[in-house]
Parts: sequence; C-alpha cells; structure tokens
Amino acid sequence: MEGDFNEMGQMEKLRLKALKPRLATVSECIPIAATPGAKRMTGRKLQERRLRLWSADPHCARCGALTVYPYGFELDHKVSLNDGGTDTDENSQVLCVSRDALGRKVGCHDVKTRQDMGYRSRT
Repeated sequence: MEGDFNEMGQMEKLRLKALKPRLATVSECIPIAATPGAKRMTGRKLQERRLRLWSADPHCARCGALTVYPYGFELDHKVSLNDGGTDTDENSQVLCVSRDALGRKVGCHDVKTRQDMGYRSRT
C-alpha cells in the first residue's frame, strides 16, 4: 500500500515536470495588451484628484455652470486615454453632468464623450 502511494507521488511529479515547460511557452506566446484602463487612476487617489480639481474651479469647463460636489460633475480627459492622453491633473477637467427624466446622464460630459467616440447626439 505504501509503495503504491510512493509510485503515485513520483508519477505526479513526472506529469508536472512534463506540463511545466508547455505552460511556460503558452504564457509567453500571449501578449498582454495595454488598455486605457491600465493607465487610469482609481480609488482614493482618484477621489482626491476630483476634490482637488473641483476645489480649484467648481465650474464646468465647457458651459461655465457651477457644479455640485460630488455628483454634479465628472472628471474628463481633455485628450482621451484612447487617443494617447495621460491620466494627469493637467489633462483632466470638470464637466457638468445631470440626469434626464429617463435617468440617463446628460450634460457637457455626455456631449463631449459622444463627440470623442463618434456617437450621434441624443435628441
């Protein structure tokens, strides 16, 4: 009984050694694509940036409307991350946002995002 267990352990080790090189080559073949999300700030640092930029100028960069902290605006990248923009304070701006009767976000942020993405405007 004990001999069978020892043989099973050795067979398992042989199988692992045989699979290990194949797994390493597969992982090397699959490149990891850089995505805009990989460059995007999140969490506490993002919230600190939101407060810092809003405190410096609480007005919408497009229409000049006074925005309310924290839900009356969204930070927007002047040059989008998809177009090679950086996720920095200098490339960020405050744009107004509100909700329409259907609960959809509307305002300058929605308009700019639709223009950047090539979508038609809402009517």
